[in-house]
Amino acid sequence: MLRTLIGSMLALGAAGALAQQMEPGEWEFTNTMSSAMLPKPQTMTMKKCISKSDVSDPSRWQGKPENDCKMTPKGKSGDRYSWEMSCPKSGMRGSGTVRYGKGTVESETRVFSSQQGKSFEMLTRMKGRRLGPCKS
Repeated sequence: MLRTLIGSMLALGAAGALAQQMEPGEWEFTNTMSSAMLPKPQTMTMKKCISKSDVSDPSRWQGKPENDCKMTPKGKSGDRYSWEMSCPKSGMRGSGTVRYGKGTVESETRVFSSQQGKSFEMLTRMKGRRLGPCKS
């Protein structure tokens, strides 16, 4: 399930055209997940070298959702892209938005799940910023 959530934080390959606005280099991403199922919001920060080829194919660095998940584009407005996702086998559905810039990226994803008679909602906010050239 966590793989699905992380994979859906950004709009995956469907947002490739917007991601191309990103500048290759060393990036820092901070993800904050919150849910009534968690005792407190969980924050994770990671650094990643994003190459020119990664910019043209965001699925190479964003992760991929579970095989049963379908991402459906919902629209593009300026530098914002929105989508919905549905994962019937895992009982999950959600929606999100992402905004790409040369040196920043921000997204928000809401995922709803109903498994074994329990339902929950998780909100994931991600902020990324370019730190400079990739370190060798």
